[in-house]
Amino acid sequence: MRGYEALVDPTSSYSLLTHGCVRMMTRYEFRKLLESREALTRSQKQRLIDELKKELLREASIDLIESRFEKRKRCPHCGGGALLRWGSAHRLQRYRCRACKKTCNALTGTALARLRYKERWLSYCECLYEGRSVREAARRSGIDKTTAFRWRHRFLRQPTKHKAPKMVGIVEADETFFRESAKGSKRLHHRPARKRGVGRNKEKAEQVPVLVVRDRSGSVADLVFERLEKERVHACLKPLLSEELVLCTDGSSLYSTFAKEQNIPHKRIIALDKGRVIDNIFHLQNLNAYISRLKNWMLRFKGVSTEYLSNYLGWRRLLEKHNGQPPAEFCLYESLGGMPTNQQLLHT
Repeated sequence: MRGYEALVDPTSSYSLLTHGCVRMMTRYEFRKLLESREALTRSQKQRLIDELKKELLREASIDLIESRFEKRKRCPHCGGGALLRWGSAHRLQRYRCRACKKTCNALTGTALARLRYKERWLSYCECLYEGRSVREAARRSGIDKTTAFRWRHRFLRQPTKHKAPKMVGIVEADETFFRESAKGSKRLHHRPARKRGVGRNKEKAEQVPVLVVRDRSGSVADLVFERLEKERVHACLKPLLSEELVLCTDGSSLYSTFAKEQNIPHKRIIALDKGRVIDNIFHLQNLNAYISRLKNWMLRFKGVSTEYLSNYLGWRRLLEKHNGQPPAEFCLYESLGGMPTNQQLLHT
């Protein structure tokens, strides 16, 4: 019974799950452990199962974290590659850099550094993939709702940066608008608070413009602006577009002047001409479908704070990029800074 008592009682100094294994259990000890299972009460059995599940999830998270670090194994402080094993802490291997003499682990320098409850990370990533609300994610992951909200934006910090650096082939570009929101703010400095039951103001002054650029291969880049200004829009489009592609847009002069300046082939899709497709190939339907999916998916959050809008755009790109990979592991890998080899970072 000694082994089972240790597993069930978290205060025991012999605990193998909650306090880590000091040594490997022998076959004889493990057999005795299995033979004594009938002496457990129903509640003890359930608690044992819960502890084992937590331990397996923690090990799965740590294995993924360590495997990602092994692929590059560079010092996050100086970039040096000469790392020495330097003990362990919180189940993670620690290293010491020969060059800068600083220590690190696989999470140092990532958005998830110093976060606790690694056994709940995969469960939370599953909620991210399913687009769960903060309260529902907190309930399913066994954490507080404030922790769930903080985790949401920690886990989305890296995916937000993963945008296509270059577009190829036929490229579609258009702007969409989200209602300005100060959700969560204690004070409003530039306008009075809205009242319930009052009709929504559709003025452009209260709309946040988002420029979305997408090519036919599915690469997406989105850019949030305070206002649609010609200089800023052109500056953001320039690194994305080149002369080797064809740009499809609506009738806005923002894009026609840019295409003329950069000598880029340009197709203007104007709804007033009753033609939504030019030469059976040039259209905005792929982009419009993506924006429609984005807007419908955003409805579940009942208003997104403008402060975090770029995080939600990155969240949607993360879901669109998922290609049959295990969703929880995929989300966790992206949150640690991993991304497909054909993707790079685009800073705006």
